[in-house]
Amino acid sequence: MDKIEHRLTQIIKDRQKNDSVGVLYSGGIDSTIIAKILSTYQPLSSISIVCVGFKDSHDVQNALYGAKNLNFQLNIHYLTSDQIMTAINELKELNIINNPIHLTVAIPLFFGIRLISRKLHVKTIFLGQGADELFGGYKRYSLLFREGKIEEIKKRMKVDLKSLMKEQIKMERGLAKHFGVNLIYPYLDSEIIQYAQFYPVTSHITSTMQGEIIRKTLLRELAKKLGIPDSIATQQKKAMQYGSGTVKALRKLVKMQGYANIKVWFESQFL
Repeated sequence: MDKIEHRLTQIIKDRQKNDSVGVLYSGGIDSTIIAKILSTYQPLSSISIVCVGFKDSHDVQNALYGAKNLNFQLNIHYLTSDQIMTAINELKELNIINNPIHLTVAIPLFFGIRLISRKLHVKTIFLGQGADELFGGYKRYSLLFREGKIEEIKKRMKVDLKSLMKEQIKMERGLAKHFGVNLIYPYLDSEIIQYAQFYPVTSHITSTMQGEIIRKTLLRELAKKLGIPDSIATQQKKAMQYGSGTVKALRKLVKMQGYANIKVWFESQFL
C-alpha cells in the first residue's frame, strides 16, 4: 500500500504544473483521494472541484457531503433534460462515440470538462478512471466473490481494464482535445497498474465477520491513512452515467421519442 500511495503522490505532484487544476468529483473514494493529495501540495483555492449531475442524483448528494466534510469548494453543474439533448447534438459532431455506453459516460464528462475549461479557465483535469478495474470496485465483482469465483474476478478485472484503456479513454481524449484540456489519470499510471495487479483479489475485495463484502479495501486503507473520514470512504459509488442521473434521463428521452430502449435509439441516431 505504501508504494501505491507514494506513486500516486508522485504522479499528482509531478503533473500539477499549472497554478490551477481541476478534479472531476463524484464524492466517491477514487476522486476524493486525488483531491485530498492535491490539497496537500497546493491551496484549495487553486483546485477546481467539479461535480455534474441532476440535482437529486447520487453523485451530487455524495459530492456535497464530501466537499462539506473536507472543506472543498464545490462547483456543481446541474443537469437538465434539455441539456442532455444539447450534449448529444454536439457529441454527434465530434464523431467520437461508438456505442451507447460511451455516450452515457460522455454526457456528464462533456459538461464537467466544459465547466472547468471555459468557465473556470483551467486546462489540467484529474480523473479517477481505472480505480474500479484495478482495485475491485464494481458490484459484479462482489457477487462473484460471494460465490468464491476468485479467478473469474481476476480475469474480469483485467478484461475491464483493457476495455477501458482501449475504448473509453480514447473517447475521453477526443473530448479533451475538443475543449483543449489535458486529462490526467493517476490510477492508470503503469506503475500503479503493476502495483495493483500484484496484490491478490482477496486483498482488494474482503468480507467482514458479518458477511458484508467490502470492495476497494486497499483504497479504503489509503483513504484512512490520508485522513479521509470513513463516512466518505465507505459511501456507495455508482458508475458516472448512473450516479449523475444521465441514464435515467436518457431512458425517458428515448421513450418520449418512441424508441424501445437506448440501444435501439442510439443505432438510429449515431450509426
